[in-house]
Amino acid sequence: MKVRLRFSKTGALVYIGHLDVMRYFQKLFRRAGIPVAYSEGFSPHQILSFTPPLPLGMESEGEYADVELVEPVLSKDALYRIAETSVPEITVTSFRLLPDRCENAMASVKAARYEVIFPKEMSGSDMTAAADDFLKKDSVVVLKKSKKTEKEIDIRPLVYELKADDKGRVISMLISSGSVDNIKPELVLNAMFGDKLTEFDTGNIMIKRIDQFTLADDKLISLDEIGTDIT
Repeated sequence: MKVRLRFSKTGALVYIGHLDVMRYFQKLFRRAGIPVAYSEGFSPHQILSFTPPLPLGMESEGEYADVELVEPVLSKDALYRIAETSVPEITVTSFRLLPDRCENAMASVKAARYEVIFPKEMSGSDMTAAADDFLKKDSVVVLKKSKKTEKEIDIRPLVYELKADDKGRVISMLISSGSVDNIKPELVLNAMFGDKLTEFDTGNIMIKRIDQFTLADDKLISLDEIGTDIT
């Protein structure tokens, strides 16, 4: 049986990488007595997969991991055991049984929601105007860079929601994510503000991943809506 965990990653642990998070959960399951299934062969390992890696230094309220169990554990019992043995910076908030033939966490992701909190130097009116201008455009062509290539892409169809809270200096965006059309929130910010981002220390901009989504009946739903609690 396969279950999906939702967890948050905050505080100092935002500076540990994806491989370290995987190792942490492997040890956490052993400490908590979660009956995880292991692969066969000369080097058996826990059958465990995660959603796309969180960028180093970014907090998240919506990370996911799929793990295969050799026997069922009640969701409330699993959450209690994990909470007793986990550190405060990583909090598991759900433990749900997945339906048969469900795509794994990595393959499921089609979109992600982010919150961007600006420092006081960015005025609320500038934020609202930038969001409105972006949404009015039919096309927003930007240069997307990777480790090996650079190419121009139109990100406008890949931004599904964009809202500015001028009082709280927060921009919320729902954007394409995953293995096919993956874009980063920084790419959207650069398209929205351009040179204005250089007017203050961009290191003071805080970006947080709020949740990740998959497609069901042509609608985006949270990965946390897939499956049921084990009771």
